Amino acid sequence: MNQQVKSIRVAWCSLLDLPRSKITHLNFEWIKIDITDLSEINVDVVVLDIKTCENSEKAKHIYNNIHLPTVFIVDTIEQESAVLCWLEAGDETCQYDAIEQQIVLRLQRSIWHNQQKHLFNLDKLTGIANFRKFNDYVIQLLTSNEEVEPISLIYLDIDRFKFINDSHGHTVGDYILQEIGQILQKYSLGAGIVARTGGDKFAICLRGSIEQGKAFAEFLRNQIQTHQFQLDAISCIHVTASFGVVAMPGHSSVEQLWQEINQCVYAAKQKGRNQVVTSEEFDAIANASGQDKLITDFEHRIRVTAERMINEMVLKASRLANKYRTEAEHDGLTEVFNRRYLDRLLSREIEKCYKHKQKLTILLLDLDHFGEVNRTYGFPTGDQALRTAAQIFQTNVRAGDWVARYGGEEFCIVMSNTDLQTGCQIAERIRQALSQQIVTAYNGQQFRLTTSIGVVELIDEKNLVSLLQRVSDQVRKAKTNGRNQICF
Repeated sequence: MNQQVKSIRVAWCSLLDLPRSKITHLNFEWIKIDITDLSEINVDVVVLDIKTCENSEKAKHIYNNIHLPTVFIVDTIEQESAVLCWLEAGDETCQYDAIEQQIVLRLQRSIWHNQQKHLFNLDKLTGIANFRKFNDYVIQLLTSNEEVEPISLIYLDIDRFKFINDSHGHTVGDYILQEIGQILQKYSLGAGIVARTGGDKFAICLRGSIEQGKAFAEFLRNQIQTHQFQLDAISCIHVTASFGVVAMPGHSSVEQLWQEINQCVYAAKQKGRNQVVTSEEFDAIANASGQDKLITDFEHRIRVTAERMINEMVLKASRLANKYRTEAEHDGLTEVFNRRYLDRLLSREIEKCYKHKQKLTILLLDLDHFGEVNRTYGFPTGDQALRTAAQIFQTNVRAGDWVARYGGEEFCIVMSNTDLQTGCQIAERIRQALSQQIVTAYNGQQFRLTTSIGVVELIDEKNLVSLLQRVSDQVRKAKTNGRNQICF
């Protein structure tokens, strides 16, 4: 069954008959009402006849109080010119002699443009108001001639957000921004506006004194601090934010307001982050230092920026060290562990097995006739064959097993807490998987690889040399017996 399309209620404020045009994909519900009843009825869009108004000024006054998509019906070029002087972008005019042909299209355009205008004022990531919408709202409050009740501006900046992005990735960063947007929306239902003003910064206009604004900011700070930001089913991270609070009345410009609120936020970060600082508290900090407020703010910014740069340098150095360590421990061709790491790992595993009385089994694998591969197909194909073999080995071992390149075409697999029988089962699985794998040479020819495998379990060895000698003997035995088999 087709779902019924929600009807769009159109207020028809004109003495003219309702239009007969039905050419639309929208479901219009026409409601013919008097212009004086507009505020008393719930509609989605308005058709306003200029002739129902005493003059253009009256029409403008009515229009400014509608706050709905509007189409003006005009009779003359002069009327249309007067309306266009103050008609907002997205709203439309329609001439009397074109109503039947155009009114539906004009309504569609006005509705669509107003929807886009609404989206244009929303932050795409969080769904709350964006900086443009928030700035317009603040300008309207500051320039209003009416007596305004006390309003506090609350501004918050997520602490160390760049570090979060760098450590966990931008997907996690976006998720945190969305979650904080929802937290602010949830607890700020009575606020005039909640907005993301850019990056990791959010702002709220709250009715009330600066003391009430600080109390609410402290509440929000605690909500963010205790919120668990789930990264996956088992892990989460915690986030904090630094807050600034100022009283909006008394500021001569938006620039002055932003300057003051940013001073508070940087002071909160300088105090150790996860703090709330009001404009009055910032003034007290500046007075205590005996400095001009601009100098105090400059010092705060320098210190916060310097700390941020140090954290970034430490993170980059740590990543660089991990990169070098990975390169030092892994074979550059096959990307499994290298011989240097194997020797260190195996010595440690032997000590651990004796200490905890656990079993240890190792596999030594030697690719059969590998010299023929290099001579027949060339060294690039030989390299590809080694990478293929290493991938097969890694795919067919368990999560806790270690694969290392022992040297040339030889590989070693270390299996802690594993007996000889289990090691043989895994070795056979690897042998079969490798023998079934087809390798394609660079000239298009195809061939298969096999391997001879030695398997031994740790017995009385106190060092890795004797253990490696025993497993090497088993590999030579497998080679002598015809290759492509395991010996233990």
